Amino acid sequence: MQKMAETTSLEKMPRPANLLHGLTNWALFSAGIVNLVVGTVSAINAQTALAATSLTAGLVLLFGATIDRFESLKGLGVEAKTRQLDQKIHQADLALSRLKELAELTGASLVDLHSKMGRWDSAPTPHDAYELAQKVRSIMAGLGSEATQTQQALKPWVETACRDLANALVSPFRRAVSEERQKLENERASIPQPLNPNDPVFARTTAAIFELGTLYQRTNDVSKFDANDFPDRFLKIFDNVPATVAASAAHARTEATKFAPGMRLLREKLELDNPDEWFSMIDEHRNRERRGG
Repeated sequence: MQKMAETTSLEKMPRPANLLHGLTNWALFSAGIVNLVVGTVSAINAQTALAATSLTAGLVLLFGATIDRFESLKGLGVEAKTRQLDQKIHQADLALSRLKELAELTGASLVDLHSKMGRWDSAPTPHDAYELAQKVRSIMAGLGSEATQTQQALKPWVETACRDLANALVSPFRRAVSEERQKLENERASIPQPLNPNDPVFARTTAAIFELGTLYQRTNDVSKFDANDFPDRFLKIFDNVPATVAASAAHARTEATKFAPGMRLLREKLELDNPDEWFSMIDEHRNRERRGG
């Protein structure tokens, strides 16, 4: 691979420069051989000074003529250090490139956040949040960050995405629970005065109202769930509910179950296999909330 890279780099050189490179190597090689021959002959004739000078010059010239080969020879300390240096320089270039991307992304995000601060409907759309998270994930992977570090950095986004979807999925059920509770409160208000705390109708109605109130609070708690609470703890919201809202709970659980694999994938792999369905569900819920429905 290294030899191929050297050959490719030489091929990219202009033809005159390539020719000069070859001629220079041959000239150094020829001069080195001549000096080695002279040095050897001088050594045989006991001409020590001339022999040492010629042999040294010959070795230096041969080294200069063949220095390109030292990058492809195995086991030489010079070659190993050269390759390590090249590798570190390449890694540094990649790191600088990734840091530049991160700086650009951070700068753009800060400007966008500052521009929207304090304004209505300033929350990023699910699509924008997903794209931003994927860019951060890609940059951190390129910089060599550990998977656990990437997971920790993107955990707030994972939690927000899961909470937004959970709220969208639980909203119809929450509305059904609220309507049933209001119905029971109206029934209790219609009980003739004065109220008797021991009246079975009053006691039964009050207990049912309390149970629905607890369930309603349970649906609101999804906004406090941790990333690891999705989807298992979220799905348990629809279990063991009063019979009056059982049908609504079953329907909501069926819809939520469809997104359970996506929640696990997002939590573990930081990506979605069906992002458009997520975005659509959350956007519809937000639009409904803005209209007051």
